[in-house]
Amino acid sequence: MPSALDRSLVRAAIRVGLVGILGATLPRACAGGDAGALFEGDREIQTALARGVVDDLEAGVSAATFHTGSPRFDGEWALGTYQMAALGLAQVVIAHPELKDELVPTIEASVERLLAPETMAFGTQAWHAAALDDLASDHGHAYLGYINLALGMLRIVAPHNRFVGLHDRITEALARRISLAPNGLIETYPGEAYPADNAAVVGSIGLHDRLPESDHHALLAAWATTFRARWIDPASGMIYQAGDPATGQPRGPARASHTALAVYALSFAAPELSRDLFEALQRSQRASFVGFGAIREDAPGTTGSSDIDSGPVVLGVGVSATGFALAGARIHGDRALYTELYRTADLFGAPRKSGEGRRFVSGGPLGDAILLAMLTARRSP
Repeated sequence: MPSALDRSLVRAAIRVGLVGILGATLPRACAGGDAGALFEGDREIQTALARGVVDDLEAGVSAATFHTGSPRFDGEWALGTYQMAALGLAQVVIAHPELKDELVPTIEASVERLLAPETMAFGTQAWHAAALDDLASDHGHAYLGYINLALGMLRIVAPHNRFVGLHDRITEALARRISLAPNGLIETYPGEAYPADNAAVVGSIGLHDRLPESDHHALLAAWATTFRARWIDPASGMIYQAGDPATGQPRGPARASHTALAVYALSFAAPELSRDLFEALQRSQRASFVGFGAIREDAPGTTGSSDIDSGPVVLGVGVSATGFALAGARIHGDRALYTELYRTADLFGAPRKSGEGRRFVSGGPLGDAILLAMLTARRSP
């Protein structure tokens, strides 16, 4: 017969086991329960996320909203908020056309704010010239790619909007600059060039090519070949953080945050390249623990440090890389990774209802806008 001590040990072992099982399953069960519906494009959930972003924008967003310690980064974050909001809201309208009357006015307002001199002041200060007044020059202004993506998405849901002419002019300026770049890279700021920003430039040109009168096919194909040769780390398959446009040499390590953002942007212009970059993330950067997923920031065998682009890096896992990778998972049909990444975003984003909307409290307006755009990214045919 078992002794009292034996029975106590058995009961203790059972309790420990139950605690372990519950600890591993309860958070997973409570977080990200609507991941499957989101992956499938559920109207109710997408609408709630969209209305949360609308609430953020109506409350007001500007460079003064952010406090990074750098006027340039504050400006970039304001621009990123409006740009990602325009992309995400447009994607919701494409998926659910019945929401057009409700959401298109906010998309138009977001584009208007993107183009405002105060929003673009960080670039004007860097170049000593306003980007929209400098379209005839060969200056890079690669951040225009993000603005041009928003213009392209607005044009899809509102073909006759008042920014159509400007969309055409920016696209042609960016296409000319890319065609003149010997290594496929134009500068974001004087002396600074980033492959991810150029992915946005090229993505915006590809989005413009969805118009029947636009054709940059040969340019995009040539650029993709150059990009593969110059700006992808052969060991990891990820893109380099920065590069020298004159020499074609990298100036920074391969980073997952930049790669995950490029996966999304390039889906509009170079889908095969987008898929290859996403598969690199799947292959070497994926991290998973009891059903929660994340993306490691640094390439295998390397160790970097967090910065303004990567966001916090905890135990090698990058916040930005994890959020941006949601888009790649949806675009390229990886439901399992999308679900795991969403569980993490849902757990740490602290979502709450806001009127008829849903917001992620810990991310603020920029986080809400990014997650809307990434979670609703258009799936490949």
